[in-house]
Formats: sequence, structure tokens, C-alpha cells
Amino acid sequence: MVYVSMTGFRPKGVIQLPAFWVRTVQTFAQARRAPGNLLTAGRVRAGVYHTMTAWSDVLSMRRFVASGAHLRAMKNFRTLGTGRVFGYACDEIPDWDGVYELWQLHAREI
Repeated sequence: MVYVSMTGFRPKGVIQLPAFWVRTVQTFAQARRAPGNLLTAGRVRAGVYHTMTAWSDVLSMRRFVASGAHLRAMKNFRTLGTGRVFGYACDEIPDWDGVYELWQLHAREI
């Protein structure tokens, strides 16, 4: 089983972008080193900054979310912008476009 998560973040404005990028770089580095991480990728679509991660199990993803750079970034989240997240279990790492379509249909506000 693989657990896949996609987030989409829209900064409130240009002034928030430097802080957003600092947190993004730190969080990406943490994710890539995190136990159970199988994939960490990012793209921008329609002004929304997306991340897609794949994990060996949901517990690994939850440990990542609740620690380090990710936890620090989430504490400032609302001051920088808005976002949505969608996660699900599947048999193998899916392609980006397939996850993006599911994110568009099922993502919830965070």
C-alpha cells in the first residue's frame, strides 16, 4: 500500500512569497529525508503551489506532518495564505495528473 497526499497553497499576496518559499524549501528537505517517504514533488497550477508526496504508510506521513519544518510551517499557515489537501491509499505511486484531478474533486480546506 502507498499513501498519497496532495496539497495546494495560494499565497495571500506577493509580500508573503519569500516566507512561503523559505518554509517550502525547509519542508521539502524534511520530507525527502523522512522515514517512509517514497516521493516528494511540487508544481504550480493556476497560481496554486502544489506538493505531492507518497509514503510507505499513513503513519509515516502523520509523523512527518507533526514534526520539524512542516509543523513550524503550519503554525504560520493562515498568515501566508489558504490551502486545501487530499490524501488517499492506493496500490502504487500514481501519476501527478491523476492525483491532481482527485485533488480538484475531493480536497478539503486546511
